[in-house]
Amino acid sequence: MTKLSRKKLAGDKMGLMIEQLWRAFATLKNKEEVHAFLHDILTHTEIQMLAKRLQVVTMLEQGLTYEQIRNALNISDTTIAKIQNWKETFGQGYKIVVERLSDQKKKSKTVKRVLSSRVAALKAWN
Repeated sequence: MTKLSRKKLAGDKMGLMIEQLWRAFATLKNKEEVHAFLHDILTHTEIQMLAKRLQVVTMLEQGLTYEQIRNALNISDTTIAKIQNWKETFGQGYKIVVERLSDQKKKSKTVKRVLSSRVAALKAWN
């Protein structure tokens, strides 16, 4: 499980670092750059966790039930509820992304598969 250091940083330092992270995301120009950056800063587990969260939101937007989501993604009702509550409370970003992904899906039936972190690392080392 991902953990923060027990040694706290001053709030203003952390704020500046988070601002730099947002700016870093804003500099990325395409899917390949986003993939490369996320692969560098996130673990394989963190990537999977974020992908599942986005999939839960997408499935909720499609009107699927907790049972359908639980069975498809092998996660608990509690996890689904937490994600749904977060989406309903703060979900502006989720809304933007889900709408844009839906628009992209309508425009293009072919989705280029992104290599998993593990496969990408193996290809880089060979």
